[in-house]
Amino acid sequence: MTSEMLYHVKLTMVDFKNDATGALQKVDICGTYTNLAQAKTAAKSALIKSGYEETWFSVYDTRDASSEWTHGDGIFVYAKAPEGETFTVSLETTPDTLGLKGNADGKVEDKLYYVLQTTIHYNADRSGARRDTSIEGTCTNFKDAKNVAVACLLDEDVTKDSFVEFDEYSGQEDWAYGEDILVHAVGEEGENYLIAVISKP
Repeated sequence: MTSEMLYHVKLTMVDFKNDATGALQKVDICGTYTNLAQAKTAAKSALIKSGYEETWFSVYDTRDASSEWTHGDGIFVYAKAPEGETFTVSLETTPDTLGLKGNADGKVEDKLYYVLQTTIHYNADRSGARRDTSIEGTCTNFKDAKNVAVACLLDEDVTKDSFVEFDEYSGQEDWAYGEDILVHAVGEEGENYLIAVISKP
C-alpha cells in the first residue's frame, strides 16, 4: 500500500540526569508508516517495543482521545524516568517522494536513511536546551541522503557564505560533531545547525 505521505515515529530522549538544562538530547526514528492510523497505533507502543518497560517510569502517559492532553500536539507518549530523563514519542509527516509501500501494519520495511536537522537555538538559550529536530529527507541509500544533508540548509538565496561557519564532514579525523553528523553550521544570530544521516533497517 502506497501513500502520498510518510508518517515517522520519532523518539526523543532528554537526559536531565546528566545535564539539568536539558541540552543532552537523543533522537531516534522507530519506524516509518504509509498509513496515519497505523502510525498512531505504532507510536503509542514504540517506547515499549524499543526495550523499555512501563513500570520503569515514574510518569507514563499515552495519548487518549477521551482525556485532556497536556504534552503537546503530535506527541503520543510522554514518559519520565525516576532519575529525571524524559521520553516523548511523536509523529512527523513528510511527503513520500519515493513511492514506498507499507506492509500489512502500514510499516515500510525497506532500509531507510533519514536526514535529520537539529537546530539549537543558542540565540534564545545559551545552555543549548532549546532545540528541535526535524526530518529533512528520507532516502533508500546513503549517497542520496548525503546529497540531501549537504544541501538542506541551502537554497537560491542561502549559500554557505550566509553562515558564520559551515563545516562538512569529509573524513577528517578531528571532526568534533559526532559520527552521524555530516554538516555543522552557525547562523548569524548564533543558532547552530547539525545535519545527521541515520539508517534504520
